[in-house]
Amino acid sequence: MTMNRSSVKKSRITVTPITFKELYGLWSTHMHNWQWDVPFVTPPWLAAWRKTVADEGEALLLQVTVEDRLIGVAPLLLLGTSARFMGSADLCDYADFPATPDNRNDFCLSLLRFLKEKGVDQLMLEPVRPDSLVRQVLVPLARQNGWDVTIKPIGASLQMNLPATWNDYLHSLNGKQRHEVRRKIRRLTETGKLEQQVLHQASKVCKAMDTFVKLFCQSGPDKKKFMNIQREAFFRTLADKLSRADMLNLFCMTINEQPAAAVFCVDYKNTTYLYNNGFDPRFRPNSLGLVSKLMTIQTAIRKGQQTYDLPSGTERYKSELGGREIPLSRCLLHSG
Repeated sequence: MTMNRSSVKKSRITVTPITFKELYGLWSTHMHNWQWDVPFVTPPWLAAWRKTVADEGEALLLQVTVEDRLIGVAPLLLLGTSARFMGSADLCDYADFPATPDNRNDFCLSLLRFLKEKGVDQLMLEPVRPDSLVRQVLVPLARQNGWDVTIKPIGASLQMNLPATWNDYLHSLNGKQRHEVRRKIRRLTETGKLEQQVLHQASKVCKAMDTFVKLFCQSGPDKKKFMNIQREAFFRTLADKLSRADMLNLFCMTINEQPAAAVFCVDYKNTTYLYNNGFDPRFRPNSLGLVSKLMTIQTAIRKGQQTYDLPSGTERYKSELGGREIPLSRCLLHSG
């Protein structure tokens, strides 16, 4: 099925396919004044995924307007008569539709109507959080309008509110956690000269990604298996695009001037997202993996960030850092 640039109009609402270039323009204009809050559906992220990973489907980028006023966008991938979020759950922690707060019903109803009239009879949306537009608005409206909806839990991500100071953060942990954090930091500093750089510029990030990929693969057999040729290309392309959008913080740590750890973080609005990391396994007994993440929390607090977002999955270290679980789900919609 090929979508042309024709529009579907109902009353004063228009749904129109757009290009990636147009999506970038809309993001640049509207990301600060309405709810484009998820970095995993920003144009740099989607463009990196589409360029390196997507091997099937047709990009379906939609804008919804009310009397020429933009009220939302839908970044989708079309596969026959089925559509889903652009991106993939193994590389995008969660997703949502960016939309204005006061026109969410109009946006969702118009999107569902457009897809149905274009012959799309299935919409797969995953992973989504309970506070997403998908769960709060789209799902109830779809049910009211004859769509069959199935919701399945698919794990969780973790997130924490950041206090004003590092000392406040430490005291937000329980006594045992606080003791362990201090002990692990102290033990690591005793191994040698510990230094850290935070890279942002595209020119420096490109070379540093060689170190990131190497340390990522050394961290364990699961990570080495995960980092196939496609995903490596994605990480490198993503780092370049995020750095050019001033969203990337690539933490590079050395011990005795030798590369020891690298942490890939994304700063978007008032949140720091821990995306992934790698470290030299020789320092595993010194808790280098955990301490390198703690240093990114410390930096986020110093910058005045309000929230720290951990990757999807419920590994023990995430709760030990102070994260609270946010359930994720898969929403499958079938038109009636």
